[in-house]
Amino acid sequence: MSIRYLTTKINIPKKGDVIIRPARLIDARRIQVLYTEVYGSSYSIPIITDKEKMKSAIESDDYYWLVGDYNSRIIASLVYSLDLKNRISKAFGAVVSEEFRKNDIAYIMMKLILDDITQNQNLVDVVYATTRTTSYAPQKLTESLGFIKLGIFPNTHKVKENETHCFTVYLTENALKRRRKEPIIIPEILPFYEIVLKQIKLEKPKIKNVKRQYSDHTVKIPIVDFEIITAPFFIKRRFSKVNNKGWFKNIFMPFHEPNILLVTPDGKTEIYLTYNPKDKYSVFIGGFTNLDPSVVLESVSKKMRDLDMAYLEILFDAYTPELQRAAIDARFIPSGYFVAGKYDNGTRYDCIIFSRTFDVLDFRNVKLSSIYKEFLKEYLKLWRENYVEVVFR
Repeated sequence: MSIRYLTTKINIPKKGDVIIRPARLIDARRIQVLYTEVYGSSYSIPIITDKEKMKSAIESDDYYWLVGDYNSRIIASLVYSLDLKNRISKAFGAVVSEEFRKNDIAYIMMKLILDDITQNQNLVDVVYATTRTTSYAPQKLTESLGFIKLGIFPNTHKVKENETHCFTVYLTENALKRRRKEPIIIPEILPFYEIVLKQIKLEKPKIKNVKRQYSDHTVKIPIVDFEIITAPFFIKRRFSKVNNKGWFKNIFMPFHEPNILLVTPDGKTEIYLTYNPKDKYSVFIGGFTNLDPSVVLESVSKKMRDLDMAYLEILFDAYTPELQRAAIDARFIPSGYFVAGKYDNGTRYDCIIFSRTFDVLDFRNVKLSSIYKEFLKEYLKLWRENYVEVVFR
């Protein structure tokens, strides 16, 4: 697979030509300079901050990396990571030097790759992106490319301050054809699904109101202890040999590799996660256990909080209401609905984004378009019900 042909020229008034082209190894340092220029030292994505990881990605067939070249200066950058097995892609790292903004450079770069991987080569069914909320521009950009708004990640990263990100997805016709219909969801998920229905035509879901032993919050969820392993190469090798078992078969987390392993003393539970100490972000990748899901979620939350994490996320499929209820019982609050996100044996499955934040919620600097505000309102409603109003029941 080659992207060498994805090259075009943009004429910028009063400046001249910017060449949009695939990134090269010799660009690595100049790309890092660009991100530092725009974000300072706060940028936390390893593929950008780690020069060796960047070079590996530039050479890999698993990435499409475009840059904007102006007189040998890198003034724009954009990355798409590809998972060909699961026919999904993630767009990230879009950045344009301030003096070159308002010239549609980011739009042109995103569309070049988007058209190539979804139409010209038909490599993926689904493309998703997360956008920062410091301005409306990223939200407008993805909307103009046909992405639909499927949720938010509240206070998902913490660098200089808490950051909330938007979740947006581009769905091809193949994604919808392969999608399993009639998701089975608990009532709390319905408002999120209805927000999606305002943007795309889907069937009505099945509603199943499940109650479990911890659902009324009168029975305290027991905590199990974990030993911690943080040897990344060992964890990666072991995870490649461990198949997700039990209810872990119903989770989904693309484009993350585990770098921390939590193990119970009896060895019967192993939980694989990705965590980033710099921005205090962590997500479930997989594992196996004989324990109740609420017990695992509550216990892992305590351990990750002890490690100074501020945010923990898990995605469950939208066809197992018992797991949806277990997540809310453990105070993981839904914040998004991922249409056709998971791929397995030719079928795509909807997923629900659940997260637990350990810091005080802070949305003072967030700028959201109307649909994202609806997701945030539903999230805050459930957060209050499970963290505040539960006291008055």
